Amino acid sequence: MLQSILLLVAAALLCAVTLQLSCKRGGSIVIQKRDQEDAIASGSVRRRRLLGLNMGIELERKTYKLPYYLEQNLVNWDNLERSVETRDTPIFWHVLKSGGSAIKLMYATCYQLVGASESGEWIDRQQQESALARQQGQDSGGERQRRRLEGEDNNEVSPMEWVQKAIIEQWQVWDESAETQDNQQQQLRVVVAEDGRKYVNVDVTTMEGIARASRLNFASSGLADVIFTPLLRESAELLLDADNHKGRMFAVFRSPVDRIVSLFYYLQQATWEPTYNEEYSSMTIDDYARSPLCESNWMVRTLVNKMEGPLDGPRDIAIAKEIIRQKCIVGLLDEMDETIRRFHSYFGFENDEALTCALQNFAAAGGLQSNSHKHPKLDPNGSTWEIIEKKNSLDIHLFEYAIGLWHEQGQWMKNENML
Repeated sequence: MLQSILLLVAAALLCAVTLQLSCKRGGSIVIQKRDQEDAIASGSVRRRRLLGLNMGIELERKTYKLPYYLEQNLVNWDNLERSVETRDTPIFWHVLKSGGSAIKLMYATCYQLVGASESGEWIDRQQQESALARQQGQDSGGERQRRRLEGEDNNEVSPMEWVQKAIIEQWQVWDESAETQDNQQQQLRVVVAEDGRKYVNVDVTTMEGIARASRLNFASSGLADVIFTPLLRESAELLLDADNHKGRMFAVFRSPVDRIVSLFYYLQQATWEPTYNEEYSSMTIDDYARSPLCESNWMVRTLVNKMEGPLDGPRDIAIAKEIIRQKCIVGLLDEMDETIRRFHSYFGFENDEALTCALQNFAAAGGLQSNSHKHPKLDPNGSTWEIIEKKNSLDIHLFEYAIGLWHEQGQWMKNENML
């Protein structure tokens, strides 16, 4: 009996010890699991933080949205779903002294396209003044003959009366011509220069001219085959629309320092230009570089619409790059032969004679470029070059980016069998 009791006590003690050990092991397992869960959670938090940081960077890139009218009214250059030849109007962003005048003349003479630039309004005005002068000459001759036949010339008129009468007649003619000119200018039409070049009778190189063209329903008129303007944003907003009259941007880029030096020497003599300043004539290039008249990041300022005041370097250059990355077929002044070929193929002109004419006359420096001129070269190692370079650091960045796009687009065009 006693032996049985002892066996039962031993068994109970053994169970208690076993249960205690089991509980300890279980607790250890629970703690271990909790530690693992905490570690996993901690790792997840770290990963989420890292992911959040990466997402933040991506979102920051995506905050550089293009203005609505650039996004909607200009077709992305690699979008071939729309018909390049028939539905979209090529719009050339004219960066001064980068070959734009040659491109404009090339399309007018070799391709015989109807352009919209500043030329149409000028030609229209000249033709109206010439027609008015001929009309006045005919009218005055007929009036003199009538007076002689009716004997009115026999009446004596004092010198002062004659002057007063002439002034009154002149103002009457001016009023009539002004009214006629206003009426005629309210209608868009194609004017033809003496050498056969054709333009729409507008000036899309100024804000006033762009606004006037817009009021006359330029986009829906369909008169222009190609638009040439330095004011890309304003033209995209007012001369195009997102429905049926979109545009395709193209441009020729040049080293900013070389371009500015060329522009200075050009403006020293170009009295006919609206940007002419008499101060240029007495300046040296070093004077110009150190003066407030020297350009400062014109390309970036134009694209981001900040012509005055400080620029936000990283943000503004990012927006400018994004505009040309999405919208612009890039040409290079130093590669004008290839540039002309690319434009010809991309816009589907399909006129071999026109291409031959363009290559022969406009591909090389010294061709028929309308405002090319010789000027002294600037030393790239000199202080003047360095000053201009510092004032245009963002434009230089954009130019280098355009060179990269040039190579990428060349490969894309080969893949699309355009070259």
